[in-house]
Amino acid sequence: MPSSNYAYVNGRFVPEAQATVSIFDRGFLYGDGVFETMRVYGGRIFRASEHMERLFAGLRALGIESVFSPEELRAICRVLAEMNEVRDGVARVYRTRDSTVITVRSNPLAARSLTAIVSAVRVDSHLSQYKTANRLPYILAQEQAANEGADEAVLLNSAGRVVEFATSNLFVVKDGRLFTPPLADGALPGITRRAVLTIAADQQIPVSETGFGPEFLETADEVFATNSLVEIAPVTSWGQAQDVTRQFQEAYRNLVREELGLQA
Repeated sequence: MPSSNYAYVNGRFVPEAQATVSIFDRGFLYGDGVFETMRVYGGRIFRASEHMERLFAGLRALGIESVFSPEELRAICRVLAEMNEVRDGVARVYRTRDSTVITVRSNPLAARSLTAIVSAVRVDSHLSQYKTANRLPYILAQEQAANEGADEAVLLNSAGRVVEFATSNLFVVKDGRLFTPPLADGALPGITRRAVLTIAADQQIPVSETGFGPEFLETADEVFATNSLVEIAPVTSWGQAQDVTRQFQEAYRNLVREELGLQA
C-alpha cells in the first residue's frame, strides 16, 4: 500500500511517492552531502538544536551552503510531523550540494540488545567525524557483520584503534569506569554519546575518553552502543553483566521525558 506521508523536497511538500531528486544530484552521484537522523518522541524531536549544530558542522567541512537556517529546518520537521501525524518516529534531514530532502515518519522503535564483530574495514578519521552521505565503509562493515550473523560491526582507524560501531558510538564498562574512544581518533560526536557523558558526570561515574585497541573489548565488563534511534543498547558479544548499561538506559529515558515534558 503506498505511503500517505509527505516529504519536503527542494521547496515543496509532496507525497513521498512523488518525492524525487535529479539523477545529476551530487548526493546521488557521489554521496556529496550530509544528513541527520533524529528521534521523535510525542511529536517532538529530542535535542534538535544539537543535531542541527552537527549538521552545519558537516556542511562547513564539505563546503556546502545550506539554503535554510537551523531554525527553518526544525520548523519544516515540525510541519511534517503534524502533516504525517507522527508521535513516535524518525526525522531525517539530508542536504546534498544540490538538494534539501526532509522526511518525518512513524517508527515506534523498541529497545533491543545487539551482537557485534570487529570489522576488517578501516575508516578515515577525518571524515568519520561528520555524518556524510558517503557511507560505503559503514555499509561494507555492516555487510560483514550480517554475513557473520551479527547486528553491528566495530570499526577501527588506520592506527588500529577502535573508533565506533558502524551505526553508533561505543562504550565499554570496566571496573566501575566508563571508556569511550576520543573524538580525535575519529569517533562521531554523537548526540546520545554526549548525553551519556553528561549522565556519567551527574552520577559520578568516572569516564576515560582514551584510545584503545579491539583487544580491550575482550576485558570489558559491559559494552553498549549509543545513537539517537537505539538510544542505549547492550552489546552482548563482550562482557556478561548489564547493570551499568541498564542504569544508563533508565537515566537516558528520564532525560528525554524531562527535556520534552513527556509523561512517564
